[in-house]
Amino acid sequence: METNPYIQELAKYLTQLTKEEQADVLEFYSEYILDAQMTSEAMIIHKLGTPKQLSRKILADYSIRNLDNEEAGKPHYEPKSKKNIRMIWLVLLALLASPVAIPIVIAIIGVLIGFFVAIVAIFIALIVTILGIVVAGVAAIVGGIMVWSASIPTSVFFMGIGVTALGLMLIIAPIGYLVIKTLIQMMANFTSWIYNRYVKNKSKQKSEAA
Repeated sequence: METNPYIQELAKYLTQLTKEEQADVLEFYSEYILDAQMTSEAMIIHKLGTPKQLSRKILADYSIRNLDNEEAGKPHYEPKSKKNIRMIWLVLLALLASPVAIPIVIAIIGVLIGFFVAIVAIFIALIVTILGIVVAGVAAIVGGIMVWSASIPTSVFFMGIGVTALGLMLIIAPIGYLVIKTLIQMMANFTSWIYNRYVKNKSKQKSEAA
């Protein structure tokens, strides 16, 4: 494994994996190269892609596998937005490095951009709505306090509106957060399916053909 320049270069791109995972991957591909009798780097690249391209597929595969394992080990479903976003990015890199037809890649990226735009739009709308409610609520409470000496019923009415507005914010904020997390999870599920459909399966077929 140490004497193969291809494997040595591949190892440089796998630092995000644990030492055990890196060892397993490098051992697997070292044996694969030997079994397939790939005697030159050109032959290896023809079958597996460049070390950087192969590393993107490996990292995407491990990222998806780790998410699946975490979800399977929990009694309740809990989206992990941060890990999902990382997995989406890794799958995108794997797609760009795979021999998938350009029109398919463009279509996939278009769908992912649509998801991203929807998430950003909802996030901005949520922030604007919350700020508007907070400003209106505080203004109503302050206005109620200012007219207290002139009219107690009017003051109570305005302060009631203000408190209601702030309470409404406490309802809207978690709902908006859940919507965003759900969209990110949907985006992650889609990218995971795309990876299994267009990258993993094609790589498997290519390896079997070899």
